[in-house]
Amino acid sequence: MDEPILEPQQTRRPQLLTTLCILSFIGSGIGGFSYFMMYASYYEILPLLEEMSEQFPFVSMFLDTGRNFFLTGFILYFLSVFGVSLLWRMRKAGLHFYAGSQIMILLMPLFYIEAYPIPYLDGAITVIFIYMYTRFYRNFTT
Repeated sequence: MDEPILEPQQTRRPQLLTTLCILSFIGSGIGGFSYFMMYASYYEILPLLEEMSEQFPFVSMFLDTGRNFFLTGFILYFLSVFGVSLLWRMRKAGLHFYAGSQIMILLMPLFYIEAYPIPYLDGAITVIFIYMYTRFYRNFTT
């Protein structure tokens, strides 16, 4: 009679961590997709942005950023999704990828857009997510 092979006990992912990862996958995934689509179709969308800037003044801020702004945003969101995938597998490196890319996403418009207002609400949400992820850091593997 064959004896069952015992697997080493794996740490089970807490429900809150699962929820945070799912929310981060959704947010970063949508952000990355949006930035990629803006980068890929920048020259086609530029006339539409110019037309919209008359009705919505905040849109005019993005007219001067150039195409590289959207490429940079896509790369940072890709790194964020990569970090979340590592967090999903409970890897310590995931927190570093996620936190670093999210902080750079917050700072990126400040480098590209003159007189861009500081995004306090976005910053608060980012700090909350990073803090919540750090609560699980001791349970992560290397």
